[in-house]
Amino acid sequence: MIALILKDIATLKKTLLLTVAISIALAVYGIYTNEIFMVPLICAMIPLILTAIAFGYDNKSSFEQFAFSMPIKKSSYVLSKLFFAFSFGMVGTICIFVLLMTKNQMSLNNIVFISLITLMASILMSAIQLPFILKYGAEKGRLIMVITYFLIFALSTLLKEKSDFLAKLMEMLSKNSMSMICLGIIVISVIIIGITIKLSIMIMDKKEY
Repeated sequence: MIALILKDIATLKKTLLLTVAISIALAVYGIYTNEIFMVPLICAMIPLILTAIAFGYDNKSSFEQFAFSMPIKKSSYVLSKLFFAFSFGMVGTICIFVLLMTKNQMSLNNIVFISLITLMASILMSAIQLPFILKYGAEKGRLIMVITYFLIFALSTLLKEKSDFLAKLMEMLSKNSMSMICLGIIVISVIIIGITIKLSIMIMDKKEY
């Protein structure tokens, strides 16, 4: 798996350097303007782009046919595609932890949970993307992902308009502590990530090279 990760880093070297520079600039701007939410947002979105580009290069060079003629596990290939999400997620987690500790407005437990949610969000977004790209290819997969996220955005906008639903939801959540809510989000994220990875491996197993 390490060799597969190094291959993606080498393939995306120039893109990666430019992306990291832009990410740092946006994160610094977000922190400077007190818009901390930009940090997890960047850490979730940038890996999506990098992973999609890596799949594009793999398809263009028929890398999968070459790789699976050797004793490379398909599970290793799938997990290697989550490297960028994990790396950006870890950086985002550390940044959020330090920023929230500096502000000193929350308990340590809540800061830890929110930092972990940043990591989960980064991996979750890329993990959801994997089955689509592996099933339909890089271009169609990206298109389906865009449509999926658009539908999610449209649904969230619709729910916002349904003030009664949100009021009931907020009332229900307010009965639980913030730590419990964060813990629930983390557990659900881990379950979804596990399901998408398993699904991705199953799709890879059904492919013939």
